[in-house]
Amino acid sequence: MSESMLNRSGEPRISPWRAVVRVLTDPAATFRAMAANPPVLVPYLVHMLAGVVLMILAFGPTLEMTEMVQMQTISAMSAGEEIDLELARTMARWSVALTLGFNALIGPWLAGFFVSLVAMFFGQFQGGGVSLKSYMGMVGYARMPLAIHNLLAGVFSGITGQQLNLSAAAFLPDTASLGLIGLLGAINPLHIWYYILLGIGFAALFDREPRKGWALPVTLFVVTTLFSAASGALGSAFMTMN
Repeated sequence: MSESMLNRSGEPRISPWRAVVRVLTDPAATFRAMAANPPVLVPYLVHMLAGVVLMILAFGPTLEMTEMVQMQTISAMSAGEEIDLELARTMARWSVALTLGFNALIGPWLAGFFVSLVAMFFGQFQGGGVSLKSYMGMVGYARMPLAIHNLLAGVFSGITGQQLNLSAAAFLPDTASLGLIGLLGAINPLHIWYYILLGIGFAALFDREPRKGWALPVTLFVVTTLFSAASGALGSAFMTMN
């Protein structure tokens, strides 16, 4: 395959598809084998496939939840207001389908691009010289635990009709604040696994030891966690005001 690669040390080539699995079992060796030229297309195809599985399995439960919220909103409206229920249901179906489809097919590329831009910024402190394409490939492989999460979420939703929550927020009572939920929601084993792989992959792009790559994932983890907590706190405050 054209995207097969050879590392700086002249180690044997590794198939891009084999790297999808090997990055989970031996990330340091896999990222070293890919060196500064990790493939881009293969990891994102995997993410898109996992997203499509989630979309198919979660469509029914998500639509049901959306329609329930929609009916609650309609019930709260004034008695004199007329609503076309069939149109409302059609809009709900399209809304859920488009949202899930966007998350499955476009979301991985947008997320990879954003994280790659951040990685490129941090890369300037390592001497630079790495292309955006290489960052995109590295991030795509580092995000494999998130593909696993999507597959698990799809299966769980298809079986139970509920959303999968593997984070520490799952242990909070129903009365917990949205801010606390947002804070603990970032403590997810599969997400932490992703951050670990991101640090290893980032270091490998510059032929550094894995421990040299922690600045990027730690910064991303802290920023996203604080943003999630702040968003939850603001949402809670807004609900209280109303």
